[in-house]
Amino acid sequence: MTFEEFFAKKKINLETLKSKDAVLFQELKSHFEQMGEKSFDYTKKYLFNPLRNQYPIEA
Repeated sequence: MTFEEFFAKKKINLETLKSKDAVLFQELKSHFEQMGEKSFDYTKKYLFNPLRNQYPIEA
């Protein structure tokens, strides 16, 4: 699973995140690439709800 697919699954809009907080976007992308999907999901799960609320994917 790619970084983009992972965030689509979590219903977080990466384009909006990237444009509003490029530093956080790069940090998350780097961590995802270093850790892999499962470790990233486990260690960053506390971030997903706030990010989902702040950068939702429009239905």
